[in-house]
Amino acid sequence: MVFFSLLGAQAAHAAAPESCFHRLAATRNFTLGAPREPVPTPDGRSILFLRSLPRDTKLGLYDYDLATHTERALAKPDAGPEHLSVQEKALRERTRMTLTGITGFALSDSGSKILVSQGPKLAIIDLPGGASTPVPGDGWIAPILSPDGTAVAGVRDNDVHVVELATGRDIALTTGGTDIVTHGLVDFAAAEELERATGLWWSPDGAQLLYEVADSTGVERHFIADPEHPQQQPTEFRYPRAGTDNAKLRFGLIARNGGPTTWIDWDHDTYPYLARAVWRKDGKLTLVLLTRAQTKEVVVTVDPATGKTSPLLTETDSAWLNVSPEYDLAGAGLPLPYWLKNGAGFLWAAERGGLWQLELHHADGTLDRVLTPRATPFIALNDVDEATGSLVFTARPSRIDTALYRVKLGGGAPVTLDARAGLHSATAGHDQHAVLVDQSMLADGSMADSVIDQAGKTLAILPSIAEKPPALPNILFTTAGNLNLDALLVRPAHAKPGARLPVILSVYAGPGVKNVERAPIRYLEDQCMADAGFAVVTLDGRGTPGRDRDFERATKYDLIDLPLQDQIDGLQAMGHTFPELDLSRAGVTGWSFGGYFTAMATIRRPDIFKAGVAGAPVVDFADYDTAYTERYLGLPQTSPDAYAKSNVLTYADKLARPLLIMHGLTDDNVYFENTVKLTQALIQAGKPYNLLLLPGTHLLPDPLLRTRVSEIRVAFLKEHLK
Repeated sequence: MVFFSLLGAQAAHAAAPESCFHRLAATRNFTLGAPREPVPTPDGRSILFLRSLPRDTKLGLYDYDLATHTERALAKPDAGPEHLSVQEKALRERTRMTLTGITGFALSDSGSKILVSQGPKLAIIDLPGGASTPVPGDGWIAPILSPDGTAVAGVRDNDVHVVELATGRDIALTTGGTDIVTHGLVDFAAAEELERATGLWWSPDGAQLLYEVADSTGVERHFIADPEHPQQQPTEFRYPRAGTDNAKLRFGLIARNGGPTTWIDWDHDTYPYLARAVWRKDGKLTLVLLTRAQTKEVVVTVDPATGKTSPLLTETDSAWLNVSPEYDLAGAGLPLPYWLKNGAGFLWAAERGGLWQLELHHADGTLDRVLTPRATPFIALNDVDEATGSLVFTARPSRIDTALYRVKLGGGAPVTLDARAGLHSATAGHDQHAVLVDQSMLADGSMADSVIDQAGKTLAILPSIAEKPPALPNILFTTAGNLNLDALLVRPAHAKPGARLPVILSVYAGPGVKNVERAPIRYLEDQCMADAGFAVVTLDGRGTPGRDRDFERATKYDLIDLPLQDQIDGLQAMGHTFPELDLSRAGVTGWSFGGYFTAMATIRRPDIFKAGVAGAPVVDFADYDTAYTERYLGLPQTSPDAYAKSNVLTYADKLARPLLIMHGLTDDNVYFENTVKLTQALIQAGKPYNLLLLPGTHLLPDPLLRTRVSEIRVAFLKEHLK
């Protein structure tokens, strides 16, 4: 058995010039220095956004004036390291936030106040002048600004607090919160798997707050130790493994100045998951609730005075339901259901016809009309302008592109705002509809944050100071196999004509992630691998989104057999089409679910894959979380065959090819116990393996660490494929 030493790898490369991988890691794939989270102000005159330096993760807040085309810095990040609580670190892990500095901001409805968050510290910026005032108190988590800009609510020491900004008065709305019973914080399952980022909401008039109580008393205790610091006690996490107890949730309504809580009443045993809470101005407080099996959801309205709920709409699916989209590919979008003014009706999205479509419903929940065509499957709602009776949405004109469209609420054909090949996202400001920000990654390799008007005309480009890639990937988008799987091929930048190349399958192949999209800038790391002397192939097989309902749900109760077959069929089809691909020298690599797939592919199909590099692999899905795993495999108690079939340990004794496993020792998403179980099984079977132990969690934010991981991956594949 061979064990790689990360320290040794660092020493071996210390004197080398900047590599392709290091350039990517240092610039976060050339995204550091580009605008992030752009939001138009309510008057439509300027755009607020976050931005760092080109090789710095510290974000600052900027204001871009559309009339003068000038920018100013509104808030700069503090110097020095951040000091975050365990809970704040965990929340950032759930949202995949690895940047620092000012990581969030929020505007009041009028746009006169901005709440900025920098770790546990908060400040209020007044517009238009830009004066900054600290918010009293420290240790803030998940802060939110009241709609009128007069108060900040958030969590401190596991209880909900409100600070009145005019007086500095701090009101503790809840008491008795602990690390096990939290008030106002989102629970693990919702944050990690249901795309719900918060457990605290203001009412539209700022008079009340809705807050979550998450009781994790019955959730399994997990402990993560830091081997670098054995003198420190392990950190306790409550992690809901498949088939075990989730946190018990309650949701209450409380006045801004304190007082008794009005608890929201629903059948928590039948619907334990709250996927969405929407409380819009002129709209009803509306919740989207899910059964544990995630085969049924109900949309309910809430009476804020009594907490009584009334069913509005029910959706079912025999396999599983995807929660109605809130975000597009760039994280922008409006939550659904979206109530129209005066409660006249609401917008909703469903894939009841096999593809996502946006719908208009009457106030009683019945369907009025479908607003978007099947030919362009709906992705996200970006803006609603009731004055003109129109809305903007993101959809797919093809399986590997997205585009922006405008359509009338009364029906009719959508009008394209921006359909340049590639990926698009759009953000509109609160109650203004004159301008939107289109964040794009285009087929020509460019990235831009374009301010557009209602007709799609570009008014400005937000300034980016990001470094430019020295070259774009040498990439070909195509389809492969009998199922016409979306596929791409990355060749070396200076490939010799007629030269046969070993092949790397760069893979995810799991639920919720589409890997093939017409945005070459996303595949710079694949180009680095290709330039080491490989052809790199990526495919989207059954079980992945972006195609149709049946294609995605084909993997119910079996997460590996069809995905593995599709990847192999697609790879072999690519080999027939492109003779430079030497499939006798094929390897596979991926991270997380891609790491799971890599381990399975290397073990189960040694005839195809001659080596594999598996990063942070899930090994036994019984050790992964409830909301994800049970959606696809059911409960382990009732679907033992599904878990056995999808378990790497079932096949571990068949390993016959070189396998390198990489895993972070303090990973709180895919726990390191997965790799421990796999290595133990391999030892018992007498099978050699390679192991790279990483400091840190599931993510690799440190540029040197990310560089070394990439270099070691390529070195391992070169050794065994060339």
